[in-house]
Amino acid sequence: MPIKINNYSTIIVLLTGLLILIIVPSFQNPAIADNSRVYFESLQQRLIIEGFDKGMIKDLYNRPEVYFDFKGVSRYFVYREAKLNYDQFTSKSSIKKAKKYMSKYSSELSSAERIYGVDKKTITAIILVETRFGKVIGNRSVLNTLSTLASLSDLNIREMVWDKNSSSCSLTREEFNKWSKRKSKWAYSELKAFFKYVNREGIDPACIHGSFAGALGIAQFMPSSILAFAKDGDGDGSVNLFNHADAIISIATYLGHYGWHPEINRKNACKVIYHYNHSNYYVDTILKISELLQISLERP
Repeated sequence: MPIKINNYSTIIVLLTGLLILIIVPSFQNPAIADNSRVYFESLQQRLIIEGFDKGMIKDLYNRPEVYFDFKGVSRYFVYREAKLNYDQFTSKSSIKKAKKYMSKYSSELSSAERIYGVDKKTITAIILVETRFGKVIGNRSVLNTLSTLASLSDLNIREMVWDKNSSSCSLTREEFNKWSKRKSKWAYSELKAFFKYVNREGIDPACIHGSFAGALGIAQFMPSSILAFAKDGDGDGSVNLFNHADAIISIATYLGHYGWHPEINRKNACKVIYHYNHSNYYVDTILKISELLQISLERP
């Protein structure tokens, strides 16, 4: 039954409340405030021109969970690897967890070592440092991360990001522009690889989460590395780097490609691991974990 409203002030109150309901949500939801239809417009055109399905691209970038990630791109200006606590990975408790991991996935690690000649201790060390054996895989949308960085090729988007970050950015304007050009080119290439991967595997691209840099899975592979090196480790017909068997065999494939072999010396091992992560801190930590594991495994 319709409700009759005879009081004029009541009508005003109701109309005011209605306006609040309409307006307030647009300020509450960052996905609406930073709408991809605006910030990703030129990016979508590039993808479509290069052959990606127009309907798929338009539908994807219209989804509310797909948005320009200001917070993510800002992390690049405060992130400093030298400040990371790598010592945590060589503690007694970490080595103990690494031994348990090797025992649990003994079959997968042994298979990877047999096929690619890659030391199982090194594979274990990488998985420990990258994601603490799959427990810390990142919570940022890979699609949003790569799309945001790729869109920096657009001068207008770049200016917008600079205006929001210049006060906290350690880079000069010129350095920022050079960084943006280089990073956007890299991210666009990774974004295309990401689309190829998810299309091949039938995965919803908006549902995959990873690091602030766009790396994903237990092995923290970038999409281009997935296409080049990732393998099906458990024989289920798919490549899923959130699966331990797939992650283990994929790391072995990667290291084997760059020259790892059973009799590799420390100098060459450093060079191979450096391909995985361009950091001397990282390389030293991986080798230290492997050495500590060897000592631990030799104990009765």
